[in-house]
Amino acid sequence: MKQRIVLFYTILFSVFLFSGCKKEDNYDELSRLADLKIQEAVKLTENLSCNDLEECRIDTLYYTYVPVHPRFEQTYNKLLAEAADLKARAQKVYKGPIVYNTSPAENYLPPHFGLRCIASKVKVARAMDLELSEINQRLNQLLPKITTFFNDIPCNDPNKWNIVTIRKDCELIPVLYTSKENFAVFGNMMEQYNHLYYAKKGLDKSFNCPDKNDKPAKGVICENGKPKVTY
Repeated sequence: MKQRIVLFYTILFSVFLFSGCKKEDNYDELSRLADLKIQEAVKLTENLSCNDLEECRIDTLYYTYVPVHPRFEQTYNKLLAEAADLKARAQKVYKGPIVYNTSPAENYLPPHFGLRCIASKVKVARAMDLELSEINQRLNQLLPKITTFFNDIPCNDPNKWNIVTIRKDCELIPVLYTSKENFAVFGNMMEQYNHLYYAKKGLDKSFNCPDKNDKPAKGVICENGKPKVTY
């Protein structure tokens, strides 16, 4: 009987000892492991042959765009799920000061222009990846859409209108805008236009436009129900 009691307490002590030695979650280590999972997922997307282009889809992954092929999509999704779980565990044990991200640029991703075959690999194209001819074509298509986007909105109060200036080659064009239900569409077009324009500046060696606006717009007035720029 005494031997059984001794054995019982020995086992009980071992259980407590094991529990006490269990490794606790560590924020830095969990964050490191999560980043490794994300890097591993990105690695899967980096060497796709151009023959795979038609079967790929585009995914937005934290800080980048990547092409995802059905061949590895299950593994890719599993790695992202594991990374998300590790990040969630890390957040639970985080004991540092609360940090508020006030910089929208930190997680900003520029617009993309679809999947392309670049240097014999499938790539999600940015503005700088496009040929100059395509950049010019896209700029010419976007410009009239941007400048006429708010034509259906009557001008009753000039204080509700704003001005943004865009460039057509060296010409500075004021664009009048106000609040609208689908304003995000306008924002997306402006974003694409600006990235395409700066890509053009980098590719077109004949560009020699002055940076200074010699005739800046001063404000907006309403005239016959239409907004008008004043100088």
